[in-house]
Parts: sequence; C-alpha cells; structure tokens
Amino acid sequence: MSKIKETAMFSRELKTLLDKNYKELSTAEGNILSSAKGSEVKSIFVTSCQSSSGKTVSSINLSYALATEANAKVLLVDCNFHSPKIHELFGIMQNPGLSDYFRSDIEYQELIRNSEYDNLKIMPVGSEIPNSIQVFKSRNFANKLSALKNNFDYVIFDGDSVLGSSDVSIAAKHFDGIIFVVECEKTRWEILQLAKRKAENAGGNVLGVILNKRKYYIPSMLYENI
Repeated sequence: MSKIKETAMFSRELKTLLDKNYKELSTAEGNILSSAKGSEVKSIFVTSCQSSSGKTVSSINLSYALATEANAKVLLVDCNFHSPKIHELFGIMQNPGLSDYFRSDIEYQELIRNSEYDNLKIMPVGSEIPNSIQVFKSRNFANKLSALKNNFDYVIFDGDSVLGSSDVSIAAKHFDGIIFVVECEKTRWEILQLAKRKAENAGGNVLGVILNKRKYYIPSMLYENI
C-alpha cells in the first residue's frame, strides 16, 4: 500500500477553538511531566467520564499545544472506535488508520496524514471493526505502540469515554498516562471518582484533568490574575 497523500487541515472553526484554549494548554508539557512523578510520559490516552464532554477538541488542543509551543513531534490518533470525529474535523478519509495498523502488517508511515504544522501528524481511526476490544487485546498492541513512541515525542490517543465503553478498561494499562476531560458544572465529582477508579483498577496511570467548557462569572482577565 502506498503512503497516504492527504494533508489534514484545520478548519476555520477548529482554529477558533484552538486559539480560544491555546493559552491554557500552552503549558501542557510541563504539567504532564510534573504529574508523571519522574516517569517518562510519551503515550497519553485522553478520555472522559461520559460522551459530549469536549474530549476530542481537548485532544486536538493538547496535541497542537505540544507541537507548537513545546516544539515536540506529536502524533494525534483517533482511538474512539464508537464515535470517531478526527477525520471529520480535519476533512480526511477515515481509513486506513489505527484499526488497520494493529490488525495487519502495515507500517505506521503508510497511515499518517500530515497537517499544516510540521510537528503534528494525524492518524484516523481506520476501517470499521465489529469488536474494538480486539485491537487492545492484540498481541501486537504493545509492540506497535512502542514503535509509535520511538518515532514521536508524544502520541496522543483520543479515546472513548470510560463509562460509555469497555475499551478504556482494556487499553488503560498500555499507556504512560491518562488524562480526563471534565465538562465544568456538568460532570459530578462522584462520577469522576468512579471513572478514575475504574481506569486505575485497570492499570492506568491518571495524570490529571482538563477542565472543559469553563464558565466565567467574572471577567476572564481577573481569573488570570488570581
């Protein structure tokens, strides 16, 4: 199979969202490394308690911040087999991609798309599969994930929600760290604790939380000075 020639482009709407959240996520690398407690963190699984928390946009924001502000070589991977969005947001084909990589002998170079930023590459979710859990249970998963980590500074997986799928329970142990995206004033603390315990019981290393859709009740500039 020849290498995909598509280039993933940021839409105007996506750029607006990136610019809106860029300042808060521009220090992401330092926060991630400090949360790792001395361990090397290169593969990150981004999840949420439930769907519609803004997880995919947060994954893109995080990847963008690491690639541009930290000048890191980043691969953003769509790992949400139940509701993939990355290919739609970037205007690229859904397949081939992640599912094809872990179920065949295809090299990752044949599946990634360039973006308009040299340091940021995209891998879509790939061909539809009847049972996504088999991807994470594959004997090749750990080795193929290691191959990605060896060629990028960070590999960011946009995954499914913890309470909406059993995928996270199987996948958690394979990643260096897990980040939760929490929608402010909607996700209950008890639900977050339940989801966190579920990820940790599966062997996941929870690094922290991204607060999404935060509402300001005083001007945001005052928050920044608090």
